[in-house]
Amino acid sequence: MPRALDRVSAGHHVDAYQEYTTLVGRLDGGRPLPDAIYQDLRQKAANPSRRLYVNWRNRSGLDCRAVGPQSMCFCTHRYNEHDWSAFDTRKVRCKMPGCSCTCFNYVPVRGSQDLICSVCRRSYSEHRPGDHGCPGMGELPSPGATQEALRFFKSSYTCSCHESYNNHTTVFESRQERELAGRQVDAGWMEEASKQGLPVCHLGGIVGFTSLADGMERAYAGLEEGFADPGAAGSSAGPGRGSGSGGDRLMQRLQLEDEVNTVTFQQGKAAGHLALAAGRAAMRRGNTSVRSSSSSGGALHSGRRSASSEPTGQALTLAGSAAVRGVSCGGQAAASVSRRSSPGLPSGRKLGGVRVPQGTDAIRQKRLARFDQVS
Repeated sequence: MPRALDRVSAGHHVDAYQEYTTLVGRLDGGRPLPDAIYQDLRQKAANPSRRLYVNWRNRSGLDCRAVGPQSMCFCTHRYNEHDWSAFDTRKVRCKMPGCSCTCFNYVPVRGSQDLICSVCRRSYSEHRPGDHGCPGMGELPSPGATQEALRFFKSSYTCSCHESYNNHTTVFESRQERELAGRQVDAGWMEEASKQGLPVCHLGGIVGFTSLADGMERAYAGLEEGFADPGAAGSSAGPGRGSGSGGDRLMQRLQLEDEVNTVTFQQGKAAGHLALAAGRAAMRRGNTSVRSSSSSGGALHSGRRSASSEPTGQALTLAGSAAVRGVSCGGQAAASVSRRSSPGLPSGRKLGGVRVPQGTDAIRQKRLARFDQVS
C-alpha cells in the first residue's frame, strides 16, 4: 500500500506544480523540461531587476487590464508562452513552434469569449498573427498598392473605460519607468517574495491582488494616478457610481488580501490572522479602509464611508414602489421603508426587493391555514 504524503510535503508538491505550469505553459509539448533547462528558466524569472510590467492601456493613460501569465495574445497563445525575458529589446515574441507572432499583443477575451473583426466579420484567431491581416488577403501588398487593399483587424469592442479596442495598446515598462510615472508597483508581499528568490518576471503587470480588478475599478478606488475621480464633472472616463456598489466591495476584498499577505510575510501568520480579522470587522461596520502596499510597505490611500453615503435600493410592490435605505450585503433593510402608494392598486405581496423576516411561529400558522384551505 503506497505511503500517504503528509500535508506539508503535499503542499510543496502542489506549489512546485503550480510554479512550473505558470512558468512553462505549453512550451514543453506535454513532456516536462529537463531539470537543467527549467532551473535556468526559473533563474531568469527570479531576477526582478529585469522584469517587464505589461498592461493594456488606453489613450488617456489608464491601465485597463494587467497582463498575467495566462493572458491571451492575438496569436491565441498565452503570455507565459512568449519570451517574457526580452527586457532589453522588449520584443516579446511567441515561442510556440510555428507561430509568426513577433510581439505579445493583448486580446480582452476570457474563457470561450471571442473578438469579431468589424472588417471581415471573422474571429481574431483567423487573422494573421504577424500583421493582424484579415484572412484571404494575402501578405502585405506592394508599395504601389492602393489604400483600399489594406484590410487589417478592427473591432467594435468597447472597454469599461468607454474606449474601443483599437484605442488601446499593449505597453511594456520597467520598474523605474513606472515609478517615474507615479504608477503602482509591487505590493509589499510581492516585494518580499522577490527578495526570497521566487520567480516574478513572468507575471507581467500583476503587482498584487488589486491588479486582478478592472482598470476603472482601480481608478474609482484611487489606485490609478490621475484617475482618482473618473465620474467627476468634465471627466471623459464615464459616469460615476455611488459607494457601496459591488465593485467597491470587490476592491475592499482585494486590498485586504494584499494587506494581509504583506503582514504575514513581514510579521508571521499570527499577525496576518489578526490583520484579516480587523479588516473583516471594518468591512462589517461599513468602514472602507482603502489600502495598498507599495514597495515601501506604506498605505497609498485611506478613506471612510460616511453615514449619508448608504446605498439606496428600490423595492417594487403591488402597492407601488418603496425606497429602501441602508441595504446591507445580505439583502436586509437597515432602515425604515417609505412607500409611495399608487391609486387603484390593492396592497399585496412584494414582487422583489427586500423581504421582511418572519418568526417560525408565524410561518407555521400560515402553513397550517393553507393546509386547512386545501383539505
